[in-house]
Amino acid sequence: MTSMELDKQVEQFLADHQAAILEDIKRLIRVPSVGTTFHPDSPEPFGAECAAVLREAEQLAAREDLSVTAFAGYGIKVQLGDSEEGIGLFAHLDVVPAGRGWSFPPFSPFEKDGFLFGRGAMDNKSAAVLALYVLKFFKETNVRLDHNAYVFLGVNEESGMRDIRYFLSRHQSPSFGIVADAYYPVCYAEKGIVRADVTGSASDDRLLSFQAGEDYNMVPAVAEARLRGLTSYEVQKLRSEGFEVAELEGIAVVRAQGKAGHAAFPAGTQNAARKLAGAVLAHELVEDAAARAVLTFLSQALGDPYGEGLGITHRDETGPTTSNAGIVAWDEGTVRIGIDVRYGLSQSADALREQLAAYSRQHGLSLTEWTDSPPHYMDKDDLIIAALCRLANSELGLSQAPYAMGGATYARWLPRTVAFGPLRTDVQTPFPEGKGSSHQPDEAMRISQIWDAFKIYIKAIVEIDQLLSDQEETG
Repeated sequence: MTSMELDKQVEQFLADHQAAILEDIKRLIRVPSVGTTFHPDSPEPFGAECAAVLREAEQLAAREDLSVTAFAGYGIKVQLGDSEEGIGLFAHLDVVPAGRGWSFPPFSPFEKDGFLFGRGAMDNKSAAVLALYVLKFFKETNVRLDHNAYVFLGVNEESGMRDIRYFLSRHQSPSFGIVADAYYPVCYAEKGIVRADVTGSASDDRLLSFQAGEDYNMVPAVAEARLRGLTSYEVQKLRSEGFEVAELEGIAVVRAQGKAGHAAFPAGTQNAARKLAGAVLAHELVEDAAARAVLTFLSQALGDPYGEGLGITHRDETGPTTSNAGIVAWDEGTVRIGIDVRYGLSQSADALREQLAAYSRQHGLSLTEWTDSPPHYMDKDDLIIAALCRLANSELGLSQAPYAMGGATYARWLPRTVAFGPLRTDVQTPFPEGKGSSHQPDEAMRISQIWDAFKIYIKAIVEIDQLLSDQEETG
């Protein structure tokens, strides 16, 4: 089949199915599939909503008479043929918590001004539905592949990726895989990821609680402290600096507004926990030395998103190391701070652990939890990576090179797999800073990018199929 003939079939398929694709994406967005505490012995290991969104996706696949294999609540595999081998297309159906600051209900999707709005529209439910329609395209057209093609949809990508590890424990890795959860043209390397908990005890007569954030990989947009006995001058001063203060029966609830975003991409974000901790310190609203040490840890050691306060600054081809205090839970004298660190190919995770433990001790805290996902790397001169890069540049009118990033995708667990689209870095969004993107309020996906991605994924699978056949012939 010629390239022109393939283009014609893709365009006709899209013309026939655009409305259905958008409705199916909305159907999945309506499920608030935020993962819960992991329950390995449950048939719903990540909670009822993640199980519900898997059922919805399974129904979409069954409607198209595609073969579905369930993986015990961790995900589903949808495929064309019977072979376990083949070209894999990976996406996820879980989402990060909605958080605050939305202009509309986050799980009530709608279209407006060329965008599809709702939590998961960008990350990653549009891609998940596209993946199913890619299989439908190959099933219903005369475009034939030498290799089986399948889709895996998981529900724990945002909080541990136990889903993809479970899949790989029961299924071989793909001949080549695409993760539809990044930017074009193609990502050849991902930073390592540390998730750590720093805990301790600290109490003050005035500070009753301090809360911020819901997930390690989200920059908190809101932080809130409950303080007792603030003077009218202290309240006025905080309000003059932009803090919200609500008073009730001698208790002041002080709220700081930051700018949310993904912990891996902190440019343009503002951590509300750091902002509030700094203000409490600056105005000497607490006296206890241990409490002040915790606030100092938040405002200084974790204040800089590039690790300077922790002494872990580093840069290599993957970019700068980043650090984020994504969760602060401080109540009744018990402190827990959830930290996300993204580190480079040439940086030592062991050295990071020692440094974070040392800084924690200096502030009266302990490093009590630590998980490490090592960096992922593929040779950017690999024939298939080069082909994907050319394809994306050609289809989108770009001239970009393969890139490395701090974001994490399933690719880090899959040999011979890269993150590839469906997003673009060259298109500006009309939304105010801190809104409209993944992990932010008012999340939105540009609808034209959905159609671009569908065309690119079809052509990518055709090209990968041919390159794999060529490699098999030459041994």
